Amino acid sequence: MRRLGFLCCGLLVGGTLAAQIPTGDLTIALTPVAGGFTSPLLVTHAGDGSGRLFVVDQAGQIWVIVDGEVLPDPFLDLSSAIVPLNGPFDERGLLGMAFHPDYANNGRFFVRYSRPRVGDPSEPCSQPGGISGCHEEVLSQFLVSADPNVADPLSEVELFAVDEPQFNHNAGDVHFGPDGYLYFSLGDGGGGNDGLADTPPSHGPIGNGQNIETALGSLLRIDVDSGTPYAIPPDNPFVGAVGLDEIYAYGFRNPYRFSFDAADGTLYLADVGQGLFEEIDVVVNGGNFGWVIREGAHCFDPFDPTVSPPTCPDAGLIDPIAEYDHSDGLAVIGGSVYRGSRFPELVGKYVFGDFSVDFGPSGRLFYLDTAGVQSDIFEFRLGSTDSPLGFFLKGFGTDEDGEIYVCIASNLGPTGTTGQVVRLGAARDFIRGDTNGDGVRDIADVIVNLQFLFVGGAPICLDAHDVDDDGALDLADPIYDLNAQFQSGPPPPAPSGACGPDPTSEPVVGGDFGCEQSSCP
Repeated sequence: MRRLGFLCCGLLVGGTLAAQIPTGDLTIALTPVAGGFTSPLLVTHAGDGSGRLFVVDQAGQIWVIVDGEVLPDPFLDLSSAIVPLNGPFDERGLLGMAFHPDYANNGRFFVRYSRPRVGDPSEPCSQPGGISGCHEEVLSQFLVSADPNVADPLSEVELFAVDEPQFNHNAGDVHFGPDGYLYFSLGDGGGGNDGLADTPPSHGPIGNGQNIETALGSLLRIDVDSGTPYAIPPDNPFVGAVGLDEIYAYGFRNPYRFSFDAADGTLYLADVGQGLFEEIDVVVNGGNFGWVIREGAHCFDPFDPTVSPPTCPDAGLIDPIAEYDHSDGLAVIGGSVYRGSRFPELVGKYVFGDFSVDFGPSGRLFYLDTAGVQSDIFEFRLGSTDSPLGFFLKGFGTDEDGEIYVCIASNLGPTGTTGQVVRLGAARDFIRGDTNGDGVRDIADVIVNLQFLFVGGAPICLDAHDVDDDGALDLADPIYDLNAQFQSGPPPPAPSGACGPDPTSEPVVGGDFGCEQSSCP
């Protein structure tokens, strides 16, 4: 298949506080979709009715998945344009993409990536360990070629670029809002330990969250359908006033991922904290979300970032709708509000997670009900045994139907080929061989299994297709089922008569993640 990355936080420091995130009532399963990526950060779609999935890999490629298969050639390869990445750990690279709402007709899409900076090579700009940080964060437009699965690499039009003094805090997301404008996020330009600040709250050379005359530490909004190369929406908060015209909201540290609720347009943003708190914000026009005065809803002292001061000048700052401390993770990974149809119990809840608890492959998956002022966070149960995720959580995405996909990898940094894309769904008991999910095993299930093997498509439940329970999906499964139904052969291994849990582990079709979806009560 294809090739994984990172994004993170600050340094883990002590002194917290809130109770640990509880396990909720929702049990999920993760169905494998594709693997072999380096560092998949995002899954998206073109909105053109094709059903294709596009995977943004931090290493510089955008891959296309058609009917469950990764096409051999990338949609776009920017690996030669991005900065050289530090394999063990890096937050730069190809970070985000968004298709124009009228992509089916105009072929326009937009990407965020990190490229080498042009300038004085003697200027100090490095991190401990010799990692070079100086670079530019770029927003560019590209066009699709005559081949719908290949972009034109020569069509690039640069829209926006800004110097980043550090190798992290790049943010990197880009989306069209329901208003038709293009939104993109930038980190504050700080490093892993913002306690090095010189004068609060300006944060000197390593942070800019409260500086409205810089793009850093902000969510920006532009009109890419007017002007050259773009126009400014007239209701951006600083139009005609002091402040950068492109800014839509500010006061962020590293707003790595944000999304719009497909139902009502609410803008949810996950801002990666430093050493104490991670937060989820509902963003409004002109809002100030507090960094570097506050981390989450708590006062922040850049001279002693391990302890939250009791007071700070926080008038006018907007509280997060949810937060958690670093006993539960290191770096929040924003997702989206679920609006699909496969998991009715999840509809209307915001799905997100954390990169890692301990800088190992220990990512976590969370959800919160978006009703109320301060939303409660819950952790999903993973399978019937509530297994740990066992991977670094890299990102999320949705398809045209609103189903949620999760990007995971075994490697911390952008190296190797351990990256995977899996689909998030409800974990339910199932009947082995009931491939159409109607609660009965009959000839219709054999037909569905044959269609899956030779035509393709998304199965309702991978485990149900593995009729002989050998961990492989192949022709032996419908043959086994035919023999069992019509030749007095042995029945499929349990559960084959009534709904029940899967007692065995299928490493090929999903391991201990279980059944993705079934009609069992």
